[in-house]
Amino acid sequence: MKIGIIGAMDIEVRALKDMMDNAVTDKVSGMEFYRGRINGADTVVSVAGVGKVNAAVCAQTMILRWSPDCIINVGVAGGLSDMLGIGDIAVADAVCEHDMDTTPIGDPKGFISGLNTVYIKTDRRVTDMICAAAKEFGLNYERGIIASGDQFISTHEQRTAIKSEFNAIAAEMEGAAIGHAAAMNGVPFAVIRALSDGANEESVDDYPTFAKKAAESSVAIITKFLEGVK
Repeated sequence: MKIGIIGAMDIEVRALKDMMDNAVTDKVSGMEFYRGRINGADTVVSVAGVGKVNAAVCAQTMILRWSPDCIINVGVAGGLSDMLGIGDIAVADAVCEHDMDTTPIGDPKGFISGLNTVYIKTDRRVTDMICAAAKEFGLNYERGIIASGDQFISTHEQRTAIKSEFNAIAAEMEGAAIGHAAAMNGVPFAVIRALSDGANEESVDDYPTFAKKAAESSVAIITKFLEGVK
């Protein structure tokens, strides 16, 4: 089973790249793709860059060039759930694009034309395995909807709107775009995010303070997950 892993920033996947055996690097569309084995699992790892377009281009390139059996988006996010605090883990059962809005022509908020849905479901088996890894580490985690948009969420108004409109547990900027590309190609996907901030007025200060530590948690879970990949 070949696993594709995408992070938006180097801090989100650097440790995975460092532990890769027999790594080979390719550069496509300005993005570097690292191929090798992690804990015995065949992997392709890339840093997409921040935002939905970068993430979608990275996922599509990975699918067309290396045909992963599953793509996992890892990294950090802003928390929306009362059950989660900074450093805790959000695991997606589904993703949505909170900034997609064609409501003036009668669509529900977040409706994705072509896929004809608001919510894109993640792969249940892979998601179950990720949750099992988080539980083994004793990390607090919650499964639910993770919302993506080309916005850094840093106000109470933004936080409240996304939480109420989509019942989301976390907000970030790439997961749904990766899920969108994966769904278009019939490729299973999963999204795991460690919380670096609370998607509120403190986020601008909390994010740089806690992002690296949060990213380490998501990498640890993925490393454990890869041990069980066959």
